[in-house]
Amino acid sequence: MAIYFEGPVLYSFILLYFIIALIMKFKFKKSFTYILFFTIMYVYFCNVINLTQFPIYIDDDQRKAFGGQNVWKEMNFIPLRDGFSMTSFYNILMTVPLGFGLPFITKASFKKVFFVGLFAGILFETGQLLSALYAGYTFRFVDIDDVIFNLSGALIGYLILFKLFKFIFNFCVKKFNLNSNAIINHIHNT
Repeated sequence: MAIYFEGPVLYSFILLYFIIALIMKFKFKKSFTYILFFTIMYVYFCNVINLTQFPIYIDDDQRKAFGGQNVWKEMNFIPLRDGFSMTSFYNILMTVPLGFGLPFITKASFKKVFFVGLFAGILFETGQLLSALYAGYTFRFVDIDDVIFNLSGALIGYLILFKLFKFIFNFCVKKFNLNSNAIINHIHNT
């Protein structure tokens, strides 16, 4: 049996989104602009969850073939033991949007992005561990490198992309003599 990010799982995430969006709009009086940015980040997170956690295979034959609980012996707690690979690059790339997008839905600083990136990496790996323990075997491996590379991607997204975006925004405001306070206040009040 395999559990995919579709059907009841997908519908539960959609329902959760609508509940959160309604609470933000009517209880916290967030603007549609804020909800748009939140929606973009929510869809991003759903895609990351789909990529890192699904499918979850639960099959007695596969459990026997893999030798039962091989989850523990396949874990890696030694940083950069296997060096840098395309998987490492993909783990960095996967969390760049987190570092870039976070400042659009909350006031972000380097410290906040650092801890959110670290938490996200730990959360992804914990999810993989829990699904492996539930299934009794794994074809994904819990790896400290994934946490490091996820954190790196979030920091790259914030320090390079968001700061570059902010620089270009400020340049355009000055170049075209725009009212940046009105634009920034609108973004922060959303």
